[in-house]
Amino acid sequence: MTTPNTISRRTALGMAGVLLAGATVAARAQAPYPSRPVRLIVPFPAGTSPDVIARLWGDEFAKATGQPVVVENRSGASTIIGAQTAASAPADGYTLLWTVNNTFSINPYVYKKLPYKAEDFVPVTRILSVPYVLVTSNESKIRSLQDLVREAKARPDAMTYASAGIGQGTHVAMARLLNQAGVSMTHVPYKDYFLPDVIAQRVDVAFDASTGAIPQVKAGKVRALGVSSPHRIEGLPDVPAIAEIYPGFVGDSWHGIFAPKGTPQPALAVLLANSQRIVSAADFRAKLQGYGLTPVGEPPEAFRRFLDEDARAWAKVVKDNKIAAE
Repeated sequence: MTTPNTISRRTALGMAGVLLAGATVAARAQAPYPSRPVRLIVPFPAGTSPDVIARLWGDEFAKATGQPVVVENRSGASTIIGAQTAASAPADGYTLLWTVNNTFSINPYVYKKLPYKAEDFVPVTRILSVPYVLVTSNESKIRSLQDLVREAKARPDAMTYASAGIGQGTHVAMARLLNQAGVSMTHVPYKDYFLPDVIAQRVDVAFDASTGAIPQVKAGKVRALGVSSPHRIEGLPDVPAIAEIYPGFVGDSWHGIFAPKGTPQPALAVLLANSQRIVSAADFRAKLQGYGLTPVGEPPEAFRRFLDEDARAWAKVVKDNKIAAE
């Protein structure tokens, strides 16, 4: 026979269980970020510049937080595959996107349809700037940017330049330079790495990221004609910035971290604080500069302003040169 006291005990036990379960859920919800591994989507193959630097950042982030960073390479389609994957991930701080200028500053103007929008993400920080180096074969008779422009003016469209593909950063940066110099050359887009054909003089010139170009310059295989940064870079101090000849020219790419829209603010704050600490560390900066990269580490507000300006600039280049891809 059930007594009122028995019912009270059962009720009390049930209420205690509910309270305990609620307390467990609350504790999990309030666990410090990160409390488990972080997935970092890199829309490039393993071993490329974005992958290498993302892994360096990931190692430092793991040391600081005690949680590993798992890099997931989702390459292809001008970063579109990786961006789509990140955009559809839960907005919990445990899936991030490490990407470059194509994703938000170029693709929206080159492609008619994209499976993601800039509004699907929140910018965390711009980690670094990627200078491009304008190179030609070391055997070429072209010894300076002035030589290149002079030759291109004498033979419109006869000279060729390589890129990593239609609408890629190396393509639109060269289009911007040609516009500013008032010359025209024939574009040769590649699906694989193009620098061997520049070295062999099958193509006249190309912009290449500093990470790839500097080793080839130092090996004596290519000649650097200029860099796309506003100023000379530490890795090639004797090579002029193109802006010294064509004032205002800038053609750099960048690496930045983004999170899906709706990611909790505490997680974003941890990501920013650790990223800025990593970028400000002397050994990390030295590694970046060794690759010819320029450390940045700016906060989200500055990154948003930069993204707006970057997108406007590249949208104009894409429109003026009728650059389009399917």
